[in-house]
Amino acid sequence: MNHSEILQYWLTLGCAITLCAFVFARRLHRSLFFFSTYAYLLLASTACLWIVYEHFGFHSLISYYAYWASVFVFLAARTAAVAELCLHVLRAYRGIWNLAWRALSVLVLLFLVHAAFDSWGQTNRLALYGLILERDLDMVSVAILAILLLIRNYYGLALSHVQKNIAFGLLFLGSTRIINNTILRNLFAGRLSSWFQVESATDLWSVIDIYSLLISTGIWCFALRKSLPEAIVKPALLPAEIYREMSPAINVRLSAFNDRLARLLKP
Repeated sequence: MNHSEILQYWLTLGCAITLCAFVFARRLHRSLFFFSTYAYLLLASTACLWIVYEHFGFHSLISYYAYWASVFVFLAARTAAVAELCLHVLRAYRGIWNLAWRALSVLVLLFLVHAAFDSWGQTNRLALYGLILERDLDMVSVAILAILLLIRNYYGLALSHVQKNIAFGLLFLGSTRIINNTILRNLFAGRLSSWFQVESATDLWSVIDIYSLLISTGIWCFALRKSLPEAIVKPALLPAEIYREMSPAINVRLSAFNDRLARLLKP
């Protein structure tokens, strides 16, 4: 590893330690278990990869497989964190949530198969599979997070300040990696061989990938810098008649749509 790569490693490790300290201090696992797991995995993986790189060498085959194994673990944890945010927003609309998690499950399965077909027979097949799968899942995650953030105020959906900033960080990280992974995927597939040198392009991809993670981690640490407000177990609600008079017409339609879905998806 050169000096630049060592610097990037220590920056990543420092940000991961800070994030885990905030997550632990705020007891975030009580409300966002999967995001907390993602933060702890980031720290553990960063430390483990350093040990592997030091022992086997940065360009060894074992280091190659260790890196891509960590990518798949991160991808699963990040996807689960996005689904967890959806649950927090849509849990009041059980019918819509039942439809949403079924649709997400089908999409994940389709993307697993699509990545396998797209990378089959290519050189660097493992890297291509990881890049394609991460890009496809990030596209869905970015679309979902953008929709949640855009409609949260309009519909009055339950998304706290911390959850909103976590969503912003995941949105930024996913958006950056969609572009980054698309370019590198085309490079590995031979479509950009006349434009870039492979080694310099992968180095640039690595720098963008690391610094996008550092910026996202900074957003999450900033959101967790203060103590979390106490959760309200049983919020005081207005009588149903007053609530129906004050609710926007679109909220009434949303509730009706939710009821239909709940009946259709009832086991």
